[in-house]
Amino acid sequence: MGVMEDLDEELYLKYSPELLRFAAALVGPSDADDVVSSAFLRALSSRHWPTVVEHRAYLYRAVLNEARQSGRTSRRRLARELAVARTEHSEPDALRVEMADALAALSVQQRAVVFLTYWFEMSAAETAATLDMSQRSTERLLSSARFRLRRSLQ
Repeated sequence: MGVMEDLDEELYLKYSPELLRFAAALVGPSDADDVVSSAFLRALSSRHWPTVVEHRAYLYRAVLNEARQSGRTSRRRLARELAVARTEHSEPDALRVEMADALAALSVQQRAVVFLTYWFEMSAAETAATLDMSQRSTERLLSSARFRLRRSLQ
C-alpha cells in the first residue's frame, strides 16, 4: 500500500465513527453506512482530495451532500421504520417516536445543523465552518428547525 492509501485508511478509521453518527441523524440508521461509504469514496476520488487541508470538514460536507442525494429514499424508509416502531413500543417510547417524527420532518440541512449543535455541542460558527456555509445561514436553519420542532411537539 502507498503512503496516500495509508493516510486515507487512517482518516477513515479516525473519522468514520463520528461521520456514521452524523449520517444516522441525517438519513436514519439504516442508510448511514451507505451514505458514509459513498461520501468517503467520492471524497477520495475527488481531484481536490490531494490538496484538502481540513479533512474532517471536507468529509462532513461530503456526508451532507451524499445525504441530500439519498434523501427521498431515506425518508420513505424511515417512515416505514417509525410506523413499525409505533406498533412495537409501549407508551413511554411514544415521546421518542414523536421526536423522531418531528426530526424526520426537517430538511436534511436543518437536521445537520441540529445534530452538530446539540450532539457535538458546536457553536454556530463551528457548525458553519464544518458544513461550509455562512454563520447566518446556520443560525437561520437552526432557528427554523427549532420553530418547526416546537410546533410539531406541542
